[in-house]
Amino acid sequence: MPDNDDKKSSNGGMIHISEDVIAELARKTIQGIPNIKTAGLAQRFNIGRKSSGIRVSVEHSQGKISVDAYVLVKYGQRIPDLAWDVQEKIKDNLERYTGYDVKAVNVNVQGIYTNSGDNISMNIEPESISPDEEAD
Repeated sequence: MPDNDDKKSSNGGMIHISEDVIAELARKTIQGIPNIKTAGLAQRFNIGRKSSGIRVSVEHSQGKISVDAYVLVKYGQRIPDLAWDVQEKIKDNLERYTGYDVKAVNVNVQGIYTNSGDNISMNIEPESISPDEEAD
């Protein structure tokens, strides 16, 4: 019996697109955006199977998808602009290639990277900044 997230084709059959396929489309979209790359937990610690840094959830009752993208941004780039590009391009590509409605694309910036390939953590404690440094 088909799930509610399946799409009817013109010949009356059902078309189902796997969440893994949707995640791969999102990952490929991010790879095409300069100065940004996906960041999976396993990738950061070089353990186990490499994670794509993409999580997809399908609302079966409404046939809509939500995407969580975990990314690293190149040092020196404006993070809000790149995050906006990621949201727009993932939404456009998924709607074009799958026919699903995209409810949300959540971009989670996990850190930054440099030209040498080093990842720099973004875990900065607010109390570690003195009031004099905030004024600069």
